[in-house]
Amino acid sequence: MRYNITIIGLGYEVSHLTLGAVDKLSQAKCVVLRTKNHSAVPFLRKKGIDFYTLDDIYDRYDNFDEVYAAMVEYIKDLAVKNEEVVLAVPGHPLIGERLVFELLNDREVDVDIVPGITNAAQLVAAISQPSLDGYNVLSADDFDEHCINVRRPSIIFNIWNNLLAGDIKLSLLKFYPPHLMVYITYQDGEGKLKILERKLHELDLFKEYDHTSCIYIPKVGQEAIERFDLWHLVEIVDKLRSPGGCPWDREQTHESLKQCFIEETYEVLEAIDKADDDKLVEELGDVLLQVMFHTQIAKEQGRFDIIDVTTGVCKKMIGRHPHIFGDVYVKDADEVVTNWEAIKKREKEFTTHTQVLRDIPNNLPALMRSYKVQKKAALVGFDWDDIKDAFAKIDEELDELKEAYKQGQQNDIEAELGDILFAVVNVARFLKVQPEIALSSTVEKFINRFEYMEMHAKRSLDEMTLDEMDELWNEAKSLF
Repeated sequence: MRYNITIIGLGYEVSHLTLGAVDKLSQAKCVVLRTKNHSAVPFLRKKGIDFYTLDDIYDRYDNFDEVYAAMVEYIKDLAVKNEEVVLAVPGHPLIGERLVFELLNDREVDVDIVPGITNAAQLVAAISQPSLDGYNVLSADDFDEHCINVRRPSIIFNIWNNLLAGDIKLSLLKFYPPHLMVYITYQDGEGKLKILERKLHELDLFKEYDHTSCIYIPKVGQEAIERFDLWHLVEIVDKLRSPGGCPWDREQTHESLKQCFIEETYEVLEAIDKADDDKLVEELGDVLLQVMFHTQIAKEQGRFDIIDVTTGVCKKMIGRHPHIFGDVYVKDADEVVTNWEAIKKREKEFTTHTQVLRDIPNNLPALMRSYKVQKKAALVGFDWDDIKDAFAKIDEELDELKEAYKQGQQNDIEAELGDILFAVVNVARFLKVQPEIALSSTVEKFINRFEYMEMHAKRSLDEMTLDEMDELWNEAKSLF
């Protein structure tokens, strides 16, 4: 069955009623007001327009899901009895009206929209604050701090009470200065628009919020905001690289920044090892700055920009997680990895598994590259059946190294030593230990023990015998 519903926007107050809206309301067989708390109600009564209201439905249910479901059914029942229903809502039907959203998503309902003036539009007109860049218009019901944009004036509507205003205030204070002046709208006893200014941190002290209330927050510059987002960093790097920017930053190239990128990455790892959140935030920021520098350099050359970078990684994540963003079923993490590798191979149009191995960067640290090569080779079954075989391979390679040493051939010694390291990495893989991390930990342990030995030595180390140093070393081993 089809239900015919025309939805009319009443605007903020009676003076906002359009001629089209009045005409539709006057001719309608059945009119429903989402709420009778609107200054247009006396006008409708004077025009002899009878109407139903939905106000009492709010009191019947415990949550908004049930409220709006009941409203939809009520309107559909009226549509059956009257062939068509005209539903009138405050403001504009498509701005902040969940009831309209529910009706538009009901496949049995055919909807016509008669627009109205929004609360936000009335607020902007009243305070005379034009913006060539537009406005960031948000609903308090669905407010998310990720939608905050300090570069544009923001309008938040449907702020029903000061409790909701308090929640919104806490989110806004993460980005805006507390003494920023904002505008608040509300209705007086006659339904007329009232506007007042308040400091942002005082938002919840105002008690006169109603269903029409909006907050206007002006845009602010970088010098005033409390928190910065990705686009602020883009702007900062662009300024640093501009003709009037920093001489050092302007000289940098992809090649000159390579070492910086490596160093910043290792500083992130150090912060993780130290479990230092403040340091981790700082070092992740430094890595992100490197990403921005490389992106800005490429942008200046007309090659790509930050949107290309984020688009690429988002597409990759969506494409390689069909079990999340598609209809593929996986039973465990191992199957996720198997699918990932298959998708990656298909994306890169690899026809052989050797291409997969060669795709691993050859400038990775050798232990890390060995681990990744072995892991990918194992995907096609080229692997030991048991860790015992991997341990045996170490013994075999060690014997070959000893033989190469006896023969005194330097090239052979180097080759056999590489084979031992590769075999050790294989054991690490079976034990699920990252060899690079294990070796780094051992190096740190060695330094700590050496420091203990030096601090507790009775004379300079270079004056001590190996046995004396070994005794101190054993003491250190018991501690580290």
